[in-house]
Amino acid sequence: MNNQKVIDLRFGFKSENEIHSYLEQYFGELKKSEEDPTKGKYYEFDKFNDNYFIELKTRRINHNRYSTLMFGYNKYKKGQELKKENPSLRIFYCFRCLDGTYYWEHDSSIYQVALSGRCDRGQYEYHDCVHIKTEHLKKLEGDASSFSL
Repeated sequence: MNNQKVIDLRFGFKSENEIHSYLEQYFGELKKSEEDPTKGKYYEFDKFNDNYFIELKTRRINHNRYSTLMFGYNKYKKGQELKKENPSLRIFYCFRCLDGTYYWEHDSSIYQVALSGRCDRGQYEYHDCVHIKTEHLKKLEGDASSFSL
């Protein structure tokens, strides 16, 4: 594995651990998918409970540096499956950026799917990705006790 990819993965895993209790203030007690034997380390969502599934992407940019933020289409498809099984389930894609944590709720606005990725880690890493316009992201902030998702 390329050295930069190792650095990026460590950065992401560290971020998931750092923000866990913060997310619990808004979503309630959360389980880590990697610790659940029915899901595992490579499950499409990082955290979950009976009411929510959450994917966390950590970025080294301000949330509005680009016109969109993206995540893998495979995660969106898994979200569709989960919603089909349980329509009351809510799914969030969270972006931890330099200027705060932002979220988009599954199918809450228009989005685009496009082949996207990177090639700066020694190989081409292109996949179908969901692009969310930054204007459709909401900031996770304020008093968690009065916060409503």
